[in-house]
Amino acid sequence: MTFVHTLMQWLASFGAFIADFFGKLLSFLAYPLGFLLSILDGIWYFLTKLFAVVVAIVHIFVSLFQFFGAIGLGFLRTIRGFLIIDFSQTPIHYPSWSNKGLQIVYDVLSPTGLMTVVPSVFLAVIWILFVLRIFSLFGSGDPDA
Repeated sequence: MTFVHTLMQWLASFGAFIADFFGKLLSFLAYPLGFLLSILDGIWYFLTKLFAVVVAIVHIFVSLFQFFGAIGLGFLRTIRGFLIIDFSQTPIHYPSWSNKGLQIVYDVLSPTGLMTVVPSVFLAVIWILFVLRIFSLFGSGDPDA
């Protein structure tokens, strides 16, 4: 054996020792680091699902706010349509469906001369009673209360 051959064997055995050492070290560290990686993965999964749940809850509350807001505004627009009569125009324009019914009554009673102050007062009383009935339905559930 020559010196070069012995040196090459010694370097090969030293390289095998170093490779075996790092292989065993990494296999030894892989087990606890695998647990650590699994824990970090679980924490990340929990945080992403928590964020998804928070976003879903925010969407639910935004939708509920929009729903109840639309119901409230629709109710207020309906009450406004019941209460507000536009006297600035001639003839008086009532809310849409009421205007059609009142126009028919007006066309029937107009030739007789009965369209004076008295029907307007009765109409105002009927509107007030109707609005009071609407409020009593929402208030107690008993319209006679």
